Amino acid sequence: MDVSHEDEIPFLYWLWPGNRTDDKTAVPHVKALKAFLARPELADLRVRPIIVSDCKMVTPEAVLACHDHQLFYLGSVELDDTVAALISNVNDEEFRAHELSYRPQRQRRQDEPFVPYQGALRSITFQLGERAVTDRALVVWSAGKARLDSQKNKTYLKRLLNGLARTQGWMGKRRYTDRDYIVRCVDGVQRGNPARRWIDVEITTAEDGRLGLKFRVNQERLAEARTLEGKYVLATNAPHLSADDILRIYKGQDKVEKANRTVKGPLRVRPVFLRTDERVEGLVLFTMLALLVRSVLTLQCRRSGSSLTADQVLAEFASLRAIDLGFSDGSCRRVASDLSTTQEQILTALDLPPIARYVTLPSRRR
Repeated sequence: MDVSHEDEIPFLYWLWPGNRTDDKTAVPHVKALKAFLARPELADLRVRPIIVSDCKMVTPEAVLACHDHQLFYLGSVELDDTVAALISNVNDEEFRAHELSYRPQRQRRQDEPFVPYQGALRSITFQLGERAVTDRALVVWSAGKARLDSQKNKTYLKRLLNGLARTQGWMGKRRYTDRDYIVRCVDGVQRGNPARRWIDVEITTAEDGRLGLKFRVNQERLAEARTLEGKYVLATNAPHLSADDILRIYKGQDKVEKANRTVKGPLRVRPVFLRTDERVEGLVLFTMLALLVRSVLTLQCRRSGSSLTADQVLAEFASLRAIDLGFSDGSCRRVASDLSTTQEQILTALDLPPIARYVTLPSRRR
């Protein structure tokens, strides 16, 4: 699903059969957006949007597709050895010399002073086969992310050390006399834990043939990991964006996530009790229309200067009823229940038609 950056209006969506990871849909996504922009009502405008996404969508295939279709992209790059080396290329002094103007909209605690984001521009190369493109990269440091990363790393490290200590305590007992079984147990403890890169593990054999388990923290690799805390890389092929623009636009991607939460939450597209693809497509269509109505309502509230949200407006009108009156001569009339003062104020503030507009009976065909 695509959502506009400024007004948060959903304008494009599609359904994928089966379960697909995000990195498998990046290139089809780019092609679908290009086809959408080629529609007659948009082609003359020559719109060239910026596709903002997370690291699962910033792949070499998707980046090259954006270049081929003349589309801009902006997104975070998944951490690997190349990206880690790029981050390490920016020292603390350069970070401090380049504060970014972005400020989060969330309210902070009074005892938590805000530390500005910092960032430095670099170049990054994406290669796929024999093709390669070099784009701009913003290496960002965030104090908030640094705290979170530090806490997560400590948790991962403690969890891994405790797991290895438990395994060590079982050495020489029961099945822990078999090397292959011990290797599987150690692999199970390490699996999925990022801290495994910071621990040296060794299965030893004593002179009497008894197996043992030794492990220690590799301080050098742990120190390297800590230098990456709070840092990430944003890549883009948009030459007109400044460092401040890159971070500000990237932070706006949570609007798509909010739209997804609305679809899965208040609009309740799931669970799906349907058996055919056609009915599932119909359900999703009406869900997207409902999301569009909520988004337009939110936009109207914002433009009118109202502090109300779409949820508050919908809740206020939830008690409104339409009453159909039938008469002995066969005629009928539909009337609405009386409006409250708040409902009338909302209609006026949002410049919406009078309530009679919504209760008019459709003309009957003869």
